[in-house]
Amino acid sequence: MSDWLHGVRVPALRIDDIREIASTIRQSTGLSVLAPFPALPFLELAMPALVDNFDLEIVESLPDGNEARAFPDGAPHYPDGPVIQLLTQVYEKAAKHNGRARLTVLHECGHVLLHRHVAVHHRGPRGADLNTWENSEWQANQFAAELLMPAESFSAPGSLEDYVRRMGVSREAACNRSLQLERKRKIPLPAGWPIRVHATSFKSKGGLP
Repeated sequence: MSDWLHGVRVPALRIDDIREIASTIRQSTGLSVLAPFPALPFLELAMPALVDNFDLEIVESLPDGNEARAFPDGAPHYPDGPVIQLLTQVYEKAAKHNGRARLTVLHECGHVLLHRHVAVHHRGPRGADLNTWENSEWQANQFAAELLMPAESFSAPGSLEDYVRRMGVSREAACNRSLQLERKRKIPLPAGWPIRVHATSFKSKGGLP
């Protein structure tokens, strides 16, 4: 799940905190900032090395229409460690370098890496009642964006389509990310890009941290 409206309160992390974690991961791979991040190899090979007793399940269906979900501290059927569940179609699309599916994969990895051993009060405030930086869904989205689209990746000249192909992301994700970085004065808006923003990517109590 990646809808910030369903996020729960977790310990606050600002963009710089999440960026540092993602940058460390990218640097450990030796990848150029202009190279696409290997989402599935990270899920299947790196996550078990990073997190004890990590498990991945590819399933045909999930409750409430979800495409994926994570249990950072284990699930009733697998109490020994974190579990990520992905729909078969999401896994197969990610294997074919679909940008939206790749973001979904890394979003769920973000939940496991950022939210282990976090006491979540499921009857507490959610979504719009939370500050952005303490919203679990926003944090996982930001983690995925930092891995897939580091700020430096926008330095290469080219069209939106060039960027989407090079980095393996969706048009919407690239536009939203470039606008976020411009608003934080990290990069200028790429010339000629048709900036299209999905409202829930940024809107939350407290604004952008």
